[in-house]
Amino acid sequence: MIAIQNVTKYFKKNHLRKDETDTRFQVLDNITFTIQDGEFVSFIGPSGCGKSTLLRMIAGLLPADGGRVLVDGQKVKGPGSDRMMVFQDYVLFPWMNVRKNISAGLKIRGENKESVDKKTDWAIGLVGLEGFEQVYPHQLSGGMKQRVAIARAIVMNPDILLMDEPFGALDSFTRINLQEELIRLWEKNHYTTCLVTHDCDEAVYLSDRIVVFTSSPARVQDIISVDLPRPRDRNRSEFIDLRNHILQLGRIQAEQQERQERCL
Repeated sequence: MIAIQNVTKYFKKNHLRKDETDTRFQVLDNITFTIQDGEFVSFIGPSGCGKSTLLRMIAGLLPADGGRVLVDGQKVKGPGSDRMMVFQDYVLFPWMNVRKNISAGLKIRGENKESVDKKTDWAIGLVGLEGFEQVYPHQLSGGMKQRVAIARAIVMNPDILLMDEPFGALDSFTRINLQEELIRLWEKNHYTTCLVTHDCDEAVYLSDRIVVFTSSPARVQDIISVDLPRPRDRNRSEFIDLRNHILQLGRIQAEQQERQERCL
């Protein structure tokens, strides 16, 4: 289980106005919620509100300035092989082919060749990359690169899969295909999954629950349960109603933010 307990985060300002004395700006404000084992949870909210920051804190890449992040009751103090992250920009090694990119983490962990080969074959098959093992990243489409990134994460057999807008840069057709692929992987392995997205449709299609954040500094505006059977029909009225509800929450936030800015 992941427990986010009263988490607050600040970043240092690069530039100060003449009338400013505070050298920090707040990104997260007293965030509290839990994610159960095997649950698929999406984070959605305005751009720059701190969704990715919170994801990196769960990964152990950033510390909390207040509160704490717990995984299975233990405070997160740094990265761990129990948590693997997939980024929007793939972060593949350009000098390695698909197979070597996927197996890199296993080799760093010191696993023997038989184990590396077996797990790499399994991950390649799971994401449909058979026949592309010797291809290099510059020869792949964006969707194929993201398959490699996902395979590189799941080959480590993590307890928690963290995904930071992994499909954000892809075209609509590829994004939908990979969403379907992701949910197939999740249903087979039931990784505890946290997904940052700006796409309301994507959040409803994939998630058990959706955490909706306010504008920065982020607070939890709402937590929405998605009690729809899988595979989900995007044209079903209940699906559309949930998507529209999230969009309405976003409109409310935008209006509040605009009023606040007018008062400054």
